[in-house]
Amino acid sequence: MLLFRFAEKSLGLISTVVLARILIPEDFGLVAMAMSIISLVELASSFSFETVLIQQEEPTRAHYDTAWTLNVLFGACCALVMIALAKPAAGFYSEPRLVAVVCVIASGWALQSLENVGVVDFRRQMDFRKEFAFLSLKKVVGFIVTIILAFTFRNYWALVAGMMAGRLTGVVSSYVMSPFRPRLGLSARRELFRFSSWLLVANIVNFAETRFAHFFVGRVEGPAPLGLFTIGSDFASLPTTELSAPINRAAFPGYSRLAGRRPELQSDVTIVIGMLGLSTIPAALGLMTLAEPLVRVVLGDKWMAMVPVLQVLVVAACLRAVMSNYHSVFLAVGRPHLTPVLEGCRVAVMVPLTFVLAEMHGLVGVAAAQAISMSVGFIASSIVLVRVLQLPWIAFATQLLRPALASLVMVAIVHMTSSWLMQDAPAAARLAVGVAVGVATFVVALGLVWLVSGRPPGAELTLLQWAGRVSGQWARPRGGD
Repeated sequence: MLLFRFAEKSLGLISTVVLARILIPEDFGLVAMAMSIISLVELASSFSFETVLIQQEEPTRAHYDTAWTLNVLFGACCALVMIALAKPAAGFYSEPRLVAVVCVIASGWALQSLENVGVVDFRRQMDFRKEFAFLSLKKVVGFIVTIILAFTFRNYWALVAGMMAGRLTGVVSSYVMSPFRPRLGLSARRELFRFSSWLLVANIVNFAETRFAHFFVGRVEGPAPLGLFTIGSDFASLPTTELSAPINRAAFPGYSRLAGRRPELQSDVTIVIGMLGLSTIPAALGLMTLAEPLVRVVLGDKWMAMVPVLQVLVVAACLRAVMSNYHSVFLAVGRPHLTPVLEGCRVAVMVPLTFVLAEMHGLVGVAAAQAISMSVGFIASSIVLVRVLQLPWIAFATQLLRPALASLVMVAIVHMTSSWLMQDAPAAARLAVGVAVGVATFVVALGLVWLVSGRPPGAELTLLQWAGRVSGQWARPRGGD
């Protein structure tokens, strides 16, 4: 799953870099406006039935057929609603080009609902090799189509066509890769809705949290600032959320299997959260420190206004990445209501802060509102997780404290290197040296912090044990006993 996410985001980063050189911020902003409207309507079908199939111990054929049928019905209905809202949406944003964009993307989303529900077994059976192949194929096809059409059209239709190609590929490949053939049926609807209704509430609250800023910026500032904010959000999530998503995708089926064995679940959750801390905290702080040369080298000078927005958004992305694993835990232990309640508290903090800080600091203020509300939510969610699983506070907190301390040392060294030794160097050189120094500094600092702490069990020890097994496998002679 990490390999898939790395490949996916590598393609996404290459695509963004190429498109940023060909298109303008307004093109990205226009598609972001359309996606905000579509995501709003999509909430009506956000019951996440596939998650219910994974959480259940022994789902029957009726569960699979019902899940697929409901996905198809909701997909068709929501597509019609999206098309009906195309003109009002264009009037809301004062952007007539939105009508055609929303209609095309809506039809593609209806097509995606026809995907074979049998592919959920890849995750249920923890066969992540097939999951990797299925997800990667969609991304590769979408990437190729987007790049080719970007050079052909040189406008926002390249982004739209790439989405359509990826969704069509997903439908076709799902029936090729899975032998399951769904049939129409609704006999298990009561069981599915009993659990998934809380997932719908969670998705609605999550939408309000993640999309409110896009609605606000698009309405108040227009498509160009929204393009800056959207690409800033994408870059902020690259080293954090994009590392946590594959970990969570693989961890949730494992948590579900251990739901009845609390000591093992406690141990695994602690280690996984430690792994998230090891990967996301240094990546986030490193991105914050090197944001200026990164944007200058990767996107170009016309995107430099995005730098302060990116530096603030990366804080929110880092906290969201760690908290995303909490959601998997709550689902696995049968507490799906906790996620929407906690996210609702974050929204209650974020919305008024957005109006106040946007008036004072513009786009940076909008980003700051997200970072502050995420910090409040992180503290509250951590307290709830510790109580639900009855985790030892010190063992839990130190899993994140050790990589945080090592990351602060890394930031200090990288900042001194960039500001003092390479102040007049080209941006590409500052970026390359900063990354190399940061990686080396973090590894050394983390090792020292872990040793000073008495070499406690956790993510560091798990990584060392895994590295030992891998090195042993490589050292083992082949062809003999």
